[in-house]
Amino acid sequence: MLNSIIGNLARPLGTTEDIDQKVYSLSSHMESKHRGTALFSFLSLPSADQADVILRLPREHQLNLISWVKPANFALIAEELETGEFIHLMTNIPLSDISRILEFTSPSIAADILKNFSQADSYFLTQHMRHADEILALMSYDSKNAGGLMTTSFFSVNQSMTVGSAAEYIRSFSYTDLDDVSSVLVVDDKEFLVGIFNITRLVTAPLGDPVSSIIFPSIISVAVDTDREECARIMERYNLLTLPVTDEYGHLVGTLKIEDMIFVLQEEATEDMYRMVGVDEEVKLLGPIWVSIKGRFPWLFINLITVGLAAVVITLFQSTLSQVLVLAVFIPVIAGQGGIAGTQTLTLVVRSMALGEIRKSDSARLLSKEIGIGLIHGVMLGLVAGIVAYYWHGSEYIGAVVGVAMLGNLIVASISGVSLPLILKTLNIDPALASAVAVTTLTDVIGLVLYLGLATILLPVIT
Repeated sequence: MLNSIIGNLARPLGTTEDIDQKVYSLSSHMESKHRGTALFSFLSLPSADQADVILRLPREHQLNLISWVKPANFALIAEELETGEFIHLMTNIPLSDISRILEFTSPSIAADILKNFSQADSYFLTQHMRHADEILALMSYDSKNAGGLMTTSFFSVNQSMTVGSAAEYIRSFSYTDLDDVSSVLVVDDKEFLVGIFNITRLVTAPLGDPVSSIIFPSIISVAVDTDREECARIMERYNLLTLPVTDEYGHLVGTLKIEDMIFVLQEEATEDMYRMVGVDEEVKLLGPIWVSIKGRFPWLFINLITVGLAAVVITLFQSTLSQVLVLAVFIPVIAGQGGIAGTQTLTLVVRSMALGEIRKSDSARLLSKEIGIGLIHGVMLGLVAGIVAYYWHGSEYIGAVVGVAMLGNLIVASISGVSLPLILKTLNIDPALASAVAVTTLTDVIGLVLYLGLATILLPVIT
């Protein structure tokens, strides 16, 4: 009874504080042995909020809910969880119980989850599933490609059908199977994709007309091995709600939905952001401490080595610094400004590359534009820094050294922020892979060489 009225009582939790309050309330009910109240309170939430709440509950209470909630309802929660989160929740849960939950999840979600189990466990879990063949087929595809993300539950009609027979065929399915059908794919006798039509065309066309008369023959599709980020760009560019997926021979094997692409774009943006600063994508802010350390430490150690290069540069100019100690005051100014400017440029370039806004032919124009921006910023900021240095220490030569070094370092930052991701892309390496660390290192080292080198040349007049 409680499970059947969930749709009528769903009340969303607006904030993190609301979720924490719900966690506290549920824990209190379960500790007081008020099972009915706790279950009713939990089922009154939308599935997305149920996922957030159950992840924050103590393990004992998680196990209670897993055993109390019907598999069909828990499958909705599973669809809101990341794969790792679901696997963690299912720790020490009997495989038979997990199988009953996965039975009600979409095949693509079930396939992603089953990839984390051993071959023997995966076989056991799929033995009694209705869509076992479909799930096993999806498991053979890379989860980063269209094949691993597509659903094989879609509607297609034969091009030889009439409009009336196509409509009758669609009506033969129950409303729970339709799942918001807005367009229908059309195939030939050999299951080759030949077109698509929307429901509006179907209901307004004469019943006796052939389906081939209402299709859009120029249909956009992707192969099963197309990168999921490329799929998202195609759907965004052409305003597609459904994107057909074909095998290497052109047979229709699945479709991608726009709701899947929203998740992909969010995940890819997060992945790029994490990689730019050298953080593993598996790291969660409130996750296990050792997972966070493992995900962050390697690049911090590499950064320690690269910062050491800047320290080596400074030691090469010890004599200059010992004679004009005031030069040390502006070292963090020169290095820091270059690092920030380089990271700005890098972020814009990497993001534009991820969105497909930059082509190889744009490289020269982009580089010249960013050099121009670096030149203008360098002149403006170098002038300000030089004037401050002059009035602070009363030496026009120190002011000139600071100003020129600032100008040069901002130009270097612009060049490195553009060229580094383009070079990595040419080498088939992810441009976001710790690029920020590399750009900061370049601006630190080159900026310090320029700054202290100029100071060394002008040392006779400075002193």
